[in-house]
Amino acid sequence: MEEILKKAHELGELIAESHVLKRCQEQELSFASDEAAQKAVSAYDEKSKALAEEMRSGSMTPEKLEAFRNRMNENMQELTKNATAREYLEAKSEFNKLITQVNEIIGYHIRGEEAGGCSGNCSGCSGCH
Repeated sequence: MEEILKKAHELGELIAESHVLKRCQEQELSFASDEAAQKAVSAYDEKSKALAEEMRSGSMTPEKLEAFRNRMNENMQELTKNATAREYLEAKSEFNKLITQVNEIIGYHIRGEEAGGCSGNCSGCSGCH
């Protein structure tokens, strides 16, 4: 067990030293000091919550689901007009992808098989089957 924990510490150190984490941290600092970016994200969050609530309150049809996706895409396009917010979200996504890939590799070696099925969220995906 000691060897496993040692390797976990080594992995943690590698991740902490990675350009992916450093970029994420830098973008997070820029984002935290940019009031316009903060407002853009708050507006996006409010719109997203309102849309999600609207979807929960009604019966789900393929048409309503498509309209929901379209409106969420429009909201994201509006958010990413702010360069600081866009760069922060990209850096955060890249870091999350790295962590997801690490977890998938560990899971593969524990289970002896790849994680089951496609979740539909491609953020941590390394490609379709």
